[in-house]
Amino acid sequence: MNDTNSEAGTQAGKHRMDGSDLAAMFAAGAIALRRNVDAINALNVFPVIDGDTGTNMYLTMQSGVDDVTALDTPTVSVVASAMYSRTVKTPGGNSGTILSQFLKGFADGLQGKVDCGVEDFARSCQLAKENAYKAVADPVEGTMLTVITSVAEAAREAADAGRDLQLTLQLISDRAGETVARTTEMLPVLQAAGVVDSGGQGLAVALEGFRRSVTNEDPDDDNYAIQTPEGATSAQVSKEFLYAHADDVYGYCTQFLVEVDRLDVDELRARVSSIADSVVVIADGSSASVHGHTKDPGQLVSLGVSLGLMSKLSEVKIENMDAQHAEFSSSQGVGAQTEEAKTNVGPSVVAVAWGYGIERVFREQGAAQIVTGGNTMNPSVRDLMTAIDRTRADTVYLLPNNKNIVPTAKQAAERSSKDVRVVETVSIPQGIVAMDDVLQGIESDLDEVKSGEITRAVRDASMDGVAVREGQYIGLLDGSLVATGDGLQETLLDLIGKAEVTDDTHIRLFHGVMVSESDANDCAKAIQEEYHPWETVVIYGGQPHYEFIISIE
Repeated sequence: MNDTNSEAGTQAGKHRMDGSDLAAMFAAGAIALRRNVDAINALNVFPVIDGDTGTNMYLTMQSGVDDVTALDTPTVSVVASAMYSRTVKTPGGNSGTILSQFLKGFADGLQGKVDCGVEDFARSCQLAKENAYKAVADPVEGTMLTVITSVAEAAREAADAGRDLQLTLQLISDRAGETVARTTEMLPVLQAAGVVDSGGQGLAVALEGFRRSVTNEDPDDDNYAIQTPEGATSAQVSKEFLYAHADDVYGYCTQFLVEVDRLDVDELRARVSSIADSVVVIADGSSASVHGHTKDPGQLVSLGVSLGLMSKLSEVKIENMDAQHAEFSSSQGVGAQTEEAKTNVGPSVVAVAWGYGIERVFREQGAAQIVTGGNTMNPSVRDLMTAIDRTRADTVYLLPNNKNIVPTAKQAAERSSKDVRVVETVSIPQGIVAMDDVLQGIESDLDEVKSGEITRAVRDASMDGVAVREGQYIGLLDGSLVATGDGLQETLLDLIGKAEVTDDTHIRLFHGVMVSESDANDCAKAIQEEYHPWETVVIYGGQPHYEFIISIE
């Protein structure tokens, strides 16, 4: 640590910190959140924040810490920038997104600095406040935003009074706790539920971790759990409140990262606000992180796709808040009120999928978490572990749904502290069949499922003894090229014929974004006329790159 006041032997009286000190501070904040995840989650009130505030904030903070620990002799500028760069790309829910903006304040305030003092810290907290309020389309007081304001004020008071780092962090932590306690009085919904704001409490917990880092307290001490501040009437949402709101509908928490050639963040925020609630839009150069709550996540994702020819979507996350709400109510001792609650009893399922329609099928069948991925976009071990951690179940079934993702799924299972069982599904159709079985404790016979895909060739090639020209449709059956053609329907019919359908065959056609519903229905009708299968069902899959994904059972 660099110390301008020659107090090298103690933390007390220190006025500056270097990059390693700042990294340790962030790491302690992550540990504090991890040790208090359940307590913070127990404060959740819909729809003020999101369903898993503690989990979301911990995973967001930890994602940045993971990157920071890999740095070599970093400055405070490098550490703060690395924290923000990671967390802005992988925020969880509303609270995680706002937390990333809090961290952006440090990235901006410490830019170009080797070490930092209390004045730098105060400036960073002020920028954190400005960034957080700017990102939220409709700021509400009595939430995490109010706590951030109090933190900025406390940091400025400490800097003006010439306090050292230890006293500054003490003042900031105390002020955050006091503000959190007042949130119950500030928001009627919190008063009715008898709790403080969960996002504000999460931030207070992280800041207390910061303070303990400065005083060299052991973050792994068993007494590290931090209590809910005095002033909250309860440490969890009242059962009366949960019963009163049992039938409320919340929709989907939808997030994505979009990169565009030209970005007008204010216009984007306004457009997102016209179709979603709880909107947070963060700009970072030519990219933006978008968060919103909506009844139709497809509409929000489509907005991202429509931003221009150069737009690119990534980090797409869609979570069913109604299922979260039912599961949360059940965990608080309130009986299941909806069908979603029934599907979330017992083991949870994490499925890898891409395409709004396909993801919706998995959710409707009971998947607790969806990880966006598939051909050309394989998720990482971290992505899978994040989804596993977001489930409240001790036992988790993981469906990779792609042969290239199976090894990654096994690594995630090995590293997880939960009982993770990888079902080696190598296609979306296998995954959907497995979903029907795993929640009932039935072992799937995946060999009975044939999986077809129709896409276009990107170059001339010869595969599996079949020649294909660039731009032609190609039909893949269980990964092998079996059909080619210049027309979509003829290639599909050829593929179905190679699958040797029988009169009791069931076919599901998941059509992608490039195939209209009417064209998909025409293809289904042609299949029935040609092969007379027992049933052919058309479902909007919404997947990119593949005109059809076909389940043949």
